[in-house]
Amino acid sequence: MSNTAAYSTILDARVKKIYPVVQSTVVEEYAKYSNKVTHQEYQYVMTGVTGLAMGQVIADGQVPASDAPIQGYTKTFTQAIFTNRVRLTKQSYYYLFQSKQGKKIDEKVKTQVLNLKNSIVHLKNFYAQSAIANGQSTSFSFTPIGGFQGSVTVDTTTADGVAFWSAAHTREDGGANWTNIIVSGATTNPVFSFAGLLAARSLHAQKKDGRGLPMMSTLDTFMFQDQSTAFFLASSIKGTLASGKYPSATPGTTGTFVDANPTSSFEIIPLMVYGSSGTTSVQWFGFDSKMVNEDFGFQYIESMPLEISDLREDYVGNLDLIMTATLYCQFGANDLRGWMYSQGDDN
Repeated sequence: MSNTAAYSTILDARVKKIYPVVQSTVVEEYAKYSNKVTHQEYQYVMTGVTGLAMGQVIADGQVPASDAPIQGYTKTFTQAIFTNRVRLTKQSYYYLFQSKQGKKIDEKVKTQVLNLKNSIVHLKNFYAQSAIANGQSTSFSFTPIGGFQGSVTVDTTTADGVAFWSAAHTREDGGANWTNIIVSGATTNPVFSFAGLLAARSLHAQKKDGRGLPMMSTLDTFMFQDQSTAFFLASSIKGTLASGKYPSATPGTTGTFVDANPTSSFEIIPLMVYGSSGTTSVQWFGFDSKMVNEDFGFQYIESMPLEISDLREDYVGNLDLIMTATLYCQFGANDLRGWMYSQGDDN
């Protein structure tokens, strides 16, 4: 709660200029790599089913074996409450925003500093980013930046029960496990490089569907922490590949470009620098943008859209003025066959 004591300098009659120390409008970053589902129920359940196996070759007179699709794994997403509340004493609100002679903050600044929508969008961005950054484990403890209600445990498993990023993802028909962790040569979780890019795409091409048939998927989009060394290098490699050239082994130095590029260019999504449990400067992610849909990839499930109450008196309490934002949603993944990941630390 904020009272007049918290604004002693602002309420000083000598203060002439009040300015907002806040960010501009916040972009919904999570929406760039997840599929939105509107589902007005407490739980959202996804169950996969495979197609048929490859056809058979039989000799004349033989009876073909019968085949049928296989029910896959089931993933349940349970809605969480995303919320924030503004609380001001009636007196502080009056002198800050209402009093004609004592009013200190104009309507533009008021809108910026009491922007509950931006607060919730930041929460969604950071929650989703933290989930992908900590997806090597099956769960992690999430604490909002500057939050007041402690931590919550976030589930970071896919429908097969293992972590988002794992070499032990199982196949529906009991076939060989598949991995979405990048290995380049003998190095697991390599730093981003051109060799790492080729390794990620080569490993991704080996993935199979639930009956062991090729997934036919290509990594066409990569994500990095914005303005990190990995981001800058990826931007350079992206431009070089787009021009039809083979990236130099030592970017930024004079080199020759004799060979044509062996792989296609890609799109880049920069991730905001939240710090804390968010992505690190060396982590990198690749995914097939065609597999960001209701069947594959990360899902943002929303059962109640953002609702912001009017500023009103808290008649149960001490007549403070309160305004609350509430949203029912959840973020997670059912099947991450369309993704590859590297911790970026060569370990």
